[in-house]
Amino acid sequence: MPKSHDYRYTELDNGLRIVTEYMPAVRTASLGVWIESGSRCEKPGQEGMAHFWEHLAFKGTKTRTTHDIALDLDILGGLSNAFTGRESTCFHIRVADKHFEKAFDITADLVLNPTPSDEETAREKEVVLQEISMMEETPEDKIHETFWEHIWDKPSLTHSILGAPETVVAFDRQNLESWRAENYLPSNMLVAAAGAVDHDQLVAMAEKAFANAPTGQRPPRPESAAYLPNSIAIERDVEQNHVILSFPAVGNKNPKRFIQTVLSIVLGGNMSSRLFQEVREKRGLAYSIYAHINGLSDVATLQVQAAVDPARTAELLEVLAAELDKLAAQGVSPEEYEHTREHLQGLLYLGSESTESRMMRLARNQILFGRHIPFEETSKNIQDVTRDDIHSLAAEILTPENRGMALLGPHLKPEWTKIIKP
Repeated sequence: MPKSHDYRYTELDNGLRIVTEYMPAVRTASLGVWIESGSRCEKPGQEGMAHFWEHLAFKGTKTRTTHDIALDLDILGGLSNAFTGRESTCFHIRVADKHFEKAFDITADLVLNPTPSDEETAREKEVVLQEISMMEETPEDKIHETFWEHIWDKPSLTHSILGAPETVVAFDRQNLESWRAENYLPSNMLVAAAGAVDHDQLVAMAEKAFANAPTGQRPPRPESAAYLPNSIAIERDVEQNHVILSFPAVGNKNPKRFIQTVLSIVLGGNMSSRLFQEVREKRGLAYSIYAHINGLSDVATLQVQAAVDPARTAELLEVLAAELDKLAAQGVSPEEYEHTREHLQGLLYLGSESTESRMMRLARNQILFGRHIPFEETSKNIQDVTRDDIHSLAAEILTPENRGMALLGPHLKPEWTKIIKP
C-alpha cells in the first residue's frame, strides 16, 4: 500500500465506478455502495419503493437468510447501515481492515441479490407503515415532510421518502422488481471506500461480484423543480408551536453554495449565530433554533426552524422578521465574517479524521462533480467568500416575498403569517 493519502478511480466496462482513498495510520476502512436513485426517481404509484428496497435488502439474499445477514455483520464487529435519500440509496459499513473483504462480500450481496420471501415482504410493509406513523406523530418530522411537499412545483420531488400508506400497501412483487431492475444497474452505482483499503484489491472484488449484474443505460435524471414560497398551517395538539421559515437557495453543484453556507451559519448555524443569541440567549424564546441548507444536487432551501411556547409565537416571529430584515439590509460584521469562516474550516478538517466521513465525501464529490475534491480546494472556496458576497445574497433571498412558512401546533392564528410576510 502507498505510504501517504492516495485517491484512485476506476470505471469498469459495465459502468460501475470505484473510488478509493487510502489513509495511512488507520486500521479501519469504510465502504459504501451507492445507487444513484432515491425517491425522486419514483413515478406515481411507486412512492416509497427506493426506501422499501433498502429494507428488503436485509431480508435475505440468494445465499444468506435474514439471520445469516445479521450474524455475519455482527461477527465482523463493525458498524453497518443503509439510508435512502431523495437522490440516492447507500449501503455502508465500517470494519477493521482484516474484515474488509468479508464486509464487501456482504454489502455487495445485499445490493445485488436480495430475495425476500412473500412473508418477509408483507412483514416489512408493516414495519414501514409503522415508520410512516412515527413520522406523522413526531412534530419535527411531520412539519418538515408536509412543508417540503408545498414548496416545490414537481410531485416527483415533493413526496415523502417513506412513501404513503396507500402506495406501500399496494406494492407487489412485479412492480417492486420492475423498479429495481430499472435503477439497480452497475452504470447507476458507485463503490466508495476510505481508510486501510487497497484500490486494486477492491477493483478485483467488484469485477467478480458485479460480473453477472444486469447491465443497461442509467435511468434518466429527474426534472428539476421551482421553489414556491408557500405558507401552511397544521393544527396539532402538542405542547409547542413548531415553526419553519424557508428561502430559495442553490443546489449542491452550484458555486454559490459556499456563500449560502456561510450565510446560514451567520444566521443560525452555531451558538454565536444571530438567531441563537437573540432568540435563545437574550429572550429565552426557544430552547433550540437553527438555520441550515436543505439541499439536493440542483435545488435547495435555506431553512430556519424553532419551537416556541404557543403564547409567545407572535413574539418569536417578530424577532425572526426583524433579524432577517437586518441581515438583508446591513450584511455581516467583520467579526461575524471571520469567526464563521473559521468555524467552517474547523468543521471541514474535523471530519477529515473519520474514515466514514471521508468515504461519504469521496462518494458525494464523485457523484456530483465526477472527481475528487481536495480539502484544500474546499477550504479555499470558503476563504474566498467575501462580506459583499454574503450581503448580496442575503439581500437577494431574505425578502418577505421569498419567505415560506410552516406552523404546526394548537390554536394557530392566521394573522401570524402577516408578521413574516407583510
